[in-house]
Amino acid sequence: MRKPRETLINLIPTVLYLLLAAGAATVFSACGMKEDGTWMRCHSAQDTVILCAFILSAVLLLHAFLHQRILRVILNVIGVTGAVSIFLIPGNLMPMCMMHTMRCYTLFQPFVRIMSVLICLICIANVIRLCKGKKE
Repeated sequence: MRKPRETLINLIPTVLYLLLAAGAATVFSACGMKEDGTWMRCHSAQDTVILCAFILSAVLLLHAFLHQRILRVILNVIGVTGAVSIFLIPGNLMPMCMMHTMRCYTLFQPFVRIMSVLICLICIANVIRLCKGKKE
């Protein structure tokens, strides 16, 4: 039986992914709609980040409740690869606006990158903790 404190620690990546999705959708969103009603180029990057963050939060939610060590390690490795992928979405995998003074470059991209690095570090720490822990 796992301690409640350990379960809460295992929920940290899930919460961070949900914060990433919520922040990218609200406070740290990319550029808004143009005057003619069309969306800026960076809006698709924002939608992709939000979708990926929700999917990865659901996947990592399993990590908190599984007991098999190898499955928990695999889920954290998925969390790391997901964080790296999300890091690369705005500006590398998906186009952003042309001007570097736009909201997508000054607010959205730095937020996504900071949260991705934080999630990646937490998942790597979980993998190290699981690999060094006592055998079940």
